[in-house]
Amino acid sequence: MKNIIGIALVAMLLLGCKNEEQANFEAEKKAIEMQRAEKEALAAIEEANKLVPLLTRQGKFKEAGNYFAEDVVQLISGQPPIIGRDAWVQAQKDAAELGDWNLELEILDFQFLGDHAVERGRGVQTFEANSQSPIPSMQLVGDYLVFWKKYPEGWKIQYDYVVVQAPEQETAESELP
Repeated sequence: MKNIIGIALVAMLLLGCKNEEQANFEAEKKAIEMQRAEKEALAAIEEANKLVPLLTRQGKFKEAGNYFAEDVVQLISGQPPIIGRDAWVQAQKDAAELGDWNLELEILDFQFLGDHAVERGRGVQTFEANSQSPIPSMQLVGDYLVFWKKYPEGWKIQYDYVVVQAPEQETAESELP
């Protein structure tokens, strides 16, 4: 009887070690998969950050809009909210009627959350007014925070919050004391 109990204890010990090894393997495998998914998400978002300004400069507003969720909310300081992809596309069309816009984005921080991601960065937007524009040519600098969501067709912007810095005022030398 003692032999049977001893053999059972050894078998349970070996089985327990095997289960612990399997659990460690699964945890390590999941960590590697998450790292790969994070790299893929960041690459897709970096690509979108290059393609959206390029597409809008080319007048391909609907194509650029495909990087935004149907119910996107975009908040830009000093402007009313833009709610929905169709409203975003229309806002881009309206802006293009005033002149040429160029946007350069730099990611400063990226947080991967599985099917969601948060991107914090800085953007520089340059505007060259046309002859009908009621606003002058300018360059704006701002910080942004974007909440991305992964959909079956790819990563899309769900929330886009932009804080535009006040342009520096140039002081004429004649006004200086």
